[in-house]
Amino acid sequence: MLGMTEEIDIIHSPLEQIYSAEGLSVQIHIYRSLNSQWVLEVVDESGVSTVWDDLFETDTQALAEALMAIQSEGLANFIDNANALAYGPAPELIKAVKPNTFQPSAQEVQDMMTPLSEEELDELDNFLLYGLEDDQGMALEALDGYLHAIAIGPQTIMPSQWLPKVWGQGITQLPPTHDLDQLNHIMALVMRHYNSVISGFQHKPPVTAPYWSIHHYDNGEFEDAEVWAYGFTEGVALQRDAWQPLFDSPEGRHWYRPIGLLGEDNFSADQDALTTTPAQREQLAMQIEDCLVNIHAFWLPLREATYEREMSKRFRAKVGRNEPCPCGSGKKFKKCCGLASELH
Repeated sequence: MLGMTEEIDIIHSPLEQIYSAEGLSVQIHIYRSLNSQWVLEVVDESGVSTVWDDLFETDTQALAEALMAIQSEGLANFIDNANALAYGPAPELIKAVKPNTFQPSAQEVQDMMTPLSEEELDELDNFLLYGLEDDQGMALEALDGYLHAIAIGPQTIMPSQWLPKVWGQGITQLPPTHDLDQLNHIMALVMRHYNSVISGFQHKPPVTAPYWSIHHYDNGEFEDAEVWAYGFTEGVALQRDAWQPLFDSPEGRHWYRPIGLLGEDNFSADQDALTTTPAQREQLAMQIEDCLVNIHAFWLPLREATYEREMSKRFRAKVGRNEPCPCGSGKKFKKCCGLASELH
C-alpha cells in the first residue's frame, strides 16, 4: 500500500483529450503508474470525475471505451448520471443546454485532432463573419489568437468558460444557429482547431502556425497580426491575474511585448510610433512565433505540476472506513482520521 504522502511517477497517454458534444465538454484522462495498466477517467466541467473500475492493457482500448460510453449515452446524459451520483440532480447549466443537442458525426469524432483544411478554415471564417448576430463576435484570426492564449496559458480553461466570447454574446456556449446540423458542424470545426493548436505545442520541438492575414498596399504585401494579437489578449483577459507572473518577469514582458503592441489599447507610450506602418507591424508579427514557444515553455512547469498533483492524488491508496487507520493508532479509520474533527 502506498504511503499517504508518497509521490509516484505518472505516465500519461498521448491519447488524452477534450471531448465536446451537445454544447458540453469533458476531459478524457488515460494514465498509469510504471507498473500498472491504464486507468481511464473522465472529468466534466464542474470537476466531477468518473473512473472506470477495470484497467486497460492499452491506452487505445481505454480511449475506445470512453468514446463508446459517452456516445452510447450521449454526453449530457453521461454527465447527468455522474452528477446524480456525486451531487444529486443535474446542474442547471446542463439542463439549459440539453435541448440543443450537439452530436458530431462519427467522422468528426475521428478527426477531432486533425487540423482544419483550407476549405474548412474558409468555411469557419465565413460563418464567423456572416453567421453571427452579434458584431462583437470573433473573426477567424481573432479566434486563432484567442485559442493560442488559452492553449499555452497558466491554467486549463474549459470550453464552457471561453466559448461564449467567441460568439460575442457572452452568455451561451453554442453558435447562434437554429440549424442543428450546422451547429454540430461549426462546434466540431472550432474544437478541432483548438485541439490542433494544443497538439502543435505537444510536439518536440513545438510546432506553431498562427493564422493571420497578408494585406496588400501600394508599396507591397505585408503580414498583419493585429486582429490575431487582439484575440490573444482576449484569451489572456479570461485569467489576467494568473498571467501576472509572466508580466512580472523581464523575459516574459519581452515575449509578450509584440503581442501587446499589436493587440492591446494603450499598451505603452511608444506604441503608436512602433505600429504606424505596415512594415513595422509585420516586423512585430514576425517575432510572435518564437514568443509563443517561450511563453508556452514558461507556463509548462506550472501546468504539468498542477496536473501531476491531481493525478497523483487519484493514484494514492483509498482507505476503507472499517480498515485500520494508516496513521498507526490501531483504531478503525472511521473512528480515527476518518472523523471530520480528527487529523493525524
